[in-house]
Amino acid sequence: MVAPLPEPEPVIDPTVPVPDDPAELLPDAPEPLPPPPIEATPDDPGGDPGGVPEPA
Repeated sequence: MVAPLPEPEPVIDPTVPVPDDPAELLPDAPEPLPPPPIEATPDDPGGDPGGVPEPA
């Protein structure tokens, strides 16, 4: 015989705010999560300011 399907996960409540810390979403994670990526801003678009010079 086939086992019955497990109960579905509870529906996400849209009234609950999303936490700023991603570790709060996975409190039982075996290791710390990596830091979030640094977002580029208009003042600092990112990239390597030095780098390889342009060809002549």
